[in-house]
Amino acid sequence: MAGVAIITEACIGVKDRACVDVCPVQCIYEFDSVQNVLVSEQMAGSGVVENSHAPNADAVSIFGDSLLYVNVDECTSCTACYQPDVCPVGAIYSEDVVPDGSSTSAYNADDPHKGHDHTFFVGHTRAVFAD
Repeated sequence: MAGVAIITEACIGVKDRACVDVCPVQCIYEFDSVQNVLVSEQMAGSGVVENSHAPNADAVSIFGDSLLYVNVDECTSCTACYQPDVCPVGAIYSEDVVPDGSSTSAYNADDPHKGHDHTFFVGHTRAVFAD
């Protein structure tokens, strides 16, 4: 069985949002720092909010609005967002196969958060949603 989707560091500063368009349940959220809320749109860039959640201030402050977040309680493990042709930077993985940091792939080389063991994002993803 496929695991829930986890967005990792390759998304930082990219936020392509193709994953939002393929998600059948709109479980992929963006942090709105002005409103201090996590929002999912019906279609990326539409401005039509499907759902919203309060963020955990400590967890969301790590990356803020620089990447997208998956609400793992809403994710159905459908696999649509982590297909190879969806995310242009390969930031999304099934929770079951998140790389352990040994990958030689370069992610956003100029980002100060570069180099995380990607399994960090499994716990971080779960911590971002406060409600």
